[in-house]
Amino acid sequence: MTVTLRILGWKTQGFRCPDHEIDCRINSTETAKVTLVQMPNGTGKTTTLSLLRAALSGAVDGGAWGRSQIKEMQKKDGGLADGRFELRLSVNGKPMTIIMEFDFSTARIRYKTTWSSGQEEGFNPPFEFRRFMNDDFVNFYVFDGELADKLLNSHHTNAETAVESLFQVHLLKRMSDRVSSYWDDQTRNVTAKDEAGYTRRNNLLAEWRARHDALDKERNSLRADLKISEETLKRQQERYNKEIKKEEERATAIRIAETALSGLQTRVDDKAKDLLDTMRNPHALFTGFAFSIFELKAGLDRVKLPESAAREFFEELADEDECVCGREIDEEICQVIKTKSKEYLGSDDVIFLNAMKSAISDAVGGSRCEAADELTQKVNDMASLAKDLQYAQNELDEIKRVAEESDPDVMKAKEEIARLSKRCEKIEESLSRFDGKDDSVRFDKINKVDPKRIVQIRTIEDGIKILEDLVDEARNTRELRRKRDLLKRIIDRAHRKAKETIASEIRDEANERISTLMPNNNIRIERIDRCLVLSGQSGGSVGETLSVGYAFLSTLFDRAEQHQLPFVVDSPANPIDLDIRPNIGALVPKLTGQFIAFVISSEREGFLPSLKKSGGKDIQFITVFRKGASHLETKAIANDGCVASEDGFRVVDEKFFKEFQLDTEEN
Repeated sequence: MTVTLRILGWKTQGFRCPDHEIDCRINSTETAKVTLVQMPNGTGKTTTLSLLRAALSGAVDGGAWGRSQIKEMQKKDGGLADGRFELRLSVNGKPMTIIMEFDFSTARIRYKTTWSSGQEEGFNPPFEFRRFMNDDFVNFYVFDGELADKLLNSHHTNAETAVESLFQVHLLKRMSDRVSSYWDDQTRNVTAKDEAGYTRRNNLLAEWRARHDALDKERNSLRADLKISEETLKRQQERYNKEIKKEEERATAIRIAETALSGLQTRVDDKAKDLLDTMRNPHALFTGFAFSIFELKAGLDRVKLPESAAREFFEELADEDECVCGREIDEEICQVIKTKSKEYLGSDDVIFLNAMKSAISDAVGGSRCEAADELTQKVNDMASLAKDLQYAQNELDEIKRVAEESDPDVMKAKEEIARLSKRCEKIEESLSRFDGKDDSVRFDKINKVDPKRIVQIRTIEDGIKILEDLVDEARNTRELRRKRDLLKRIIDRAHRKAKETIASEIRDEANERISTLMPNNNIRIERIDRCLVLSGQSGGSVGETLSVGYAFLSTLFDRAEQHQLPFVVDSPANPIDLDIRPNIGALVPKLTGQFIAFVISSEREGFLPSLKKSGGKDIQFITVFRKGASHLETKAIANDGCVASEDGFRVVDEKFFKEFQLDTEEN
């Protein structure tokens, strides 16, 4: 089924961003192909993007935001106790409105959804859109640099999830679940041969399944808790970095120390790789080995091995009518030649011995100790470099220690980081107990095993499989279960194959786009697994990472033609080099049928001309800024496209957009 989702506009009131209303339409029925919203840093771009994500995903309706996160959305002066965000959408051509009503005094949010049947309480999008309107998937079309980093992070499954959702590969998994449901329906009323034995085994199986569900629920709860704690820790680390660098002199010292540390770390990594490569040579690790293999070559040379003639020469000669000396070869001489030929080496042996002698000569022919001496020198260099690295780390730590002792805000931020880090470690420790396998469990005497004492999920799963066999045996359904397992294996293999094939094709097309965006850069995607895995490196610069993200998502959306989704981007070109920005500007209007970007004035250079050329005339230029910049206010008020709110201005005008110069909100 074709799915088309468009953002018609939104309205905010009572949040950290200025109250404003954005209309993404060019007329009553069509949305602009490109909508640019220019907002200086500090005006509330992050708040607006968070509201868009929450409205599109219903995340807050599921309790994803905590009390403090809701409070952070309130205006700085805290004057209003309520906030309201209204998102207007077009869903397959039909209007839908999602409203989020904030009560900051109680830190609660209430959703309302208006669809064909009228307004309903809660987040209730149409069924066919729900897989695109959830917390996991919305981040793919409301995009920022943080998602670009996550796409390259093995701890996140976002890339794989996007592929499965867009191409409906997950339906194969649903089919597998349906097979299991059919099995349950067919075997529910089967009479057991031994009713008492069947009942006993079935009750035991129910206990093990209940234990599995309880452990799985506990593990999922801990994972969710860990995710929230890690996100809170990340925000606290950002706060710490902001506090510790608020003094210019200290910020400069930290930047210099961090640069020195980063440079040394890169050198240590390179040295370590080189050292490991050298250590792979056994003659470098032990000179006795070098002397031994050299003596082996010398011994072969003394006995003149390999011979100049191979066994095959004599075997072929025996079949000739005449010897190389001119004498006739009769049957007797033929047999003598064939018998004697066995005393010679074959061609493969000759080639092998010659290759081995050459390799020995190359490795230790000049000096038996040279490789070991080189390794010793590299070890010494590595140790010296490691000392320099530790010294650089100590210098950075000392700067931070002085800052922490002299600045209460920095110390408070550090203590909070320590508390959150300890909490994350504790949660991870709790999660680790679910891993592994309890080898003490005797499955041959499973009737005597108490599942409540087992915490390893894999052990519980192994026990469930054995108990399922025992229950099947009791009710004579093993053959049906065998067919179920066979069909599930076929479906699971098809699921895996489909996912791998699609991912491989997307990888190749994405790499072509990367080469277009960054023709002088060798960064490429090696494979799409749980994340985007780069060839020969774990990550790249901010601009490289963002460009890889654009290439991947543009390929994804381009191939999934039946799904037309909007693409909302925060700072689409700001961290990207000026020479690459034109390539990005030419690409983004082609990503999807609706492109919405939040930009700052310094981002226009190199990006806007190519964007306008690629997007044509169908571009909306909107500027939103907070009241207080008097020189801009006068100019805005004089513009016909200006609308003022209690604390801000919104101007819809291309000329004003291009002449607007304010990267950061004025205090």
